Amino acid sequence: MLRSLHRSATLAPPTQSHPGGETATVTATATLHPTPTSTPTPGACVTITSPTANSLVSGAVTIGTKDTCVGNWYEALAIDGTPAGAGVTGQVVFTTTGYANGTHTIQITSQSANPGSVVLGTATETVNVQNSISTGTPPSTPSATPTPAPGGHYSMQGPGASLPSAAACISTVNASPIPENAPWNQNDGTGYNYNKPPPGGVPSYFYQNAPAGNELPHADFANVDGNYSGSTDDLIRITACKWGIDEDYVRAQAWIEDGWHQDCAAAHGGIGCRVGGDLNSPAGDPSGLAVTSITPGGVFSAIDGYGNPGLPTDHWDSWSMLQTKVYYEWMTWPMIQDSTSFGLDFRFAEMRGCVNGDQTSYYNSQSSSQGTDYQNAVNAARSNPSGASPVSGWTNLQYLSYGCIDTHFSGSWFNGSADSYLTEFLDRLSSAPWPGGLR
Repeated sequence: MLRSLHRSATLAPPTQSHPGGETATVTATATLHPTPTSTPTPGACVTITSPTANSLVSGAVTIGTKDTCVGNWYEALAIDGTPAGAGVTGQVVFTTTGYANGTHTIQITSQSANPGSVVLGTATETVNVQNSISTGTPPSTPSATPTPAPGGHYSMQGPGASLPSAAACISTVNASPIPENAPWNQNDGTGYNYNKPPPGGVPSYFYQNAPAGNELPHADFANVDGNYSGSTDDLIRITACKWGIDEDYVRAQAWIEDGWHQDCAAAHGGIGCRVGGDLNSPAGDPSGLAVTSITPGGVFSAIDGYGNPGLPTDHWDSWSMLQTKVYYEWMTWPMIQDSTSFGLDFRFAEMRGCVNGDQTSYYNSQSSSQGTDYQNAVNAARSNPSGASPVSGWTNLQYLSYGCIDTHFSGSWFNGSADSYLTEFLDRLSSAPWPGGLR
């Protein structure tokens, strides 16, 4: 969100490829997924059993395996050498949408548990993609009505939509739970379960100060508590239901931001951390803040010491599966390092405020053209959500929603111009490379 942006997650050498296509560097204790350290030398303990080599494939294809690798915890998928998802052993899904018709190379790697996941074995084969529709088709028009029934899909709701209560969303999702498709999220290496609500609840300083600056009114965050638990998909669906956001928008943004990781053993006495990024960007401690229990003297230094054990003033500025910039959104600490449900709740409360039109003053402060285009987008999505937007192939509601997705990274209104981040988001939305490939 705006000043709480995730930019490129910068930790410390060596360099690895981020699932979202960005470049990140990590310490020996911070392992990025899905391109883990390839030592020890992978063995031949995993084979692909389905689909068969050179067979025709289309749609969502489950990659069956025989995986006898000692220490196996999950499997990762790469298509033509590019990471394309991960999931439960023998159940990784290759969604062919977004890939050109013709031959493609599938690679499955058997992975050990995080933190510090290593490749235990590798299997490769070639298949022939034959999609029934051409690639590059714009995403389908979001439904104007949520589908809160068990097993249904939560769709994007327009400005001012009447939303269900958090309790109703939790009850509905819990009636049809989804097993954990991201095994690395089951445990952060210390026994601490990151899939639960903030262990100490949410203190009053959060509600009195969220968000930083004047981007959105405090009232937009009054219902943020992260008070729900479950598998990663369950947390995503509850969040989508609560804030009226398409659940695949949540899945796609979480995938490009942090590869669906929510594990930080280092925050709880262990080794390794996957949810901290943007090392010392900015550096130093923000000051001149409200005085609270975590900002004595109006200075926020609670995140110091993360990022480099040898330099106690070093810190990661961005946190959680959605990489909120805690350097600015200091009032989210420590809940955002302790609870994925809180991190999701905070991020998509931001997006709901954006969709509802609460950021006009902020965008006007940047430029009149941004403020005007944003307000026009809100008005069009409210009056005619399914109508054609200024971008060919997008509805008015999509135009507004994609702009509110993009601003989490850029801090600006996109005025209809898709940058690399939004282009990547739309690609992931189309190909669904996240664990389980659910839609």
